[in-house]
Amino acid sequence: MKGRVAIPTAFRRVLPADTNGQLYLNKGRDNTIEAHPLIEWERFEDEILLRLSKFQPDPLRIRRNLQANVIMVKLDAQGRILIPNHFKEYAKVEQEAVICGVGNYFEIWNPTNFAEYQKNADEHFLSDLENIGKYLEIGKNLNITDLK
Repeated sequence: MKGRVAIPTAFRRVLPADTNGQLYLNKGRDNTIEAHPLIEWERFEDEILLRLSKFQPDPLRIRRNLQANVIMVKLDAQGRILIPNHFKEYAKVEQEAVICGVGNYFEIWNPTNFAEYQKNADEHFLSDLENIGKYLEIGKNLNITDLK
């Protein structure tokens, strides 16, 4: 791969019109590359990053790390984006990539890593369903001040 990844038409169609094909890339969990439409990245900054304390080391480290790694890319005429080398190395994306939607953003995966992750997710599918309520309660009760 020369660094360009074709974004599936289904993903391109749901991008907000005012983004003009701009996406914000960042490192994600499990050695993925997260791709956020502009409006979603701005929402994440406003609701999470900018609310983290800049006076305490741990929240500041999180804030700096996420802000330092974000990069804006733009879809070309063929619906592709150019992935910078440091992101390709982080995600181990070489010849092929898997694009996986995650609600308001999508992830770019190394195909082998995605297959391994999906196998593990499939093994936990029923127990994960049983725990959705617990996870929603945890998220609902998480106060942003807990992160400071």
